[in-house]
Amino acid sequence: MSENRPTNGSGSPPAPEPQGDEPIADSAYIAMHSDPRFVSLKKRLYTFIFPMSVAFLAWYVLYVFMSGFGRDIMSTVLFGNVNVALVFGLLQFVSTFGIAILYTRYARKSLDKDAVELRDELQNGHGGGGR
Repeated sequence: MSENRPTNGSGSPPAPEPQGDEPIADSAYIAMHSDPRFVSLKKRLYTFIFPMSVAFLAWYVLYVFMSGFGRDIMSTVLFGNVNVALVFGLLQFVSTFGIAILYTRYARKSLDKDAVELRDELQNGHGGGGR
């Protein structure tokens, strides 16, 4: 079976037209940076990132301090060979994955649609116009 596709003379189909590969003018970045939609997007991003970062760092610092100064508590055996320190360490991994999952959900719900829209505007030469 033969397909009727346009070729570039070498028998292979032509390369697809590049989209968004053209350089973006500095003025477009500057205009987009002051666009109220972009400012709102950054604010929503920071609303998630800062509290989550503070919470995770506090949790991590607690783990480090307890390991260094609360050895009696951390060495408490819970069952078998499992002690409090091991549970704390495993919970560091759990909390990291939990934050990643929460961020993915938050970004899908609150950030992605607007970010894609703004990126497309910027790449298509209409950046920073505001609405």
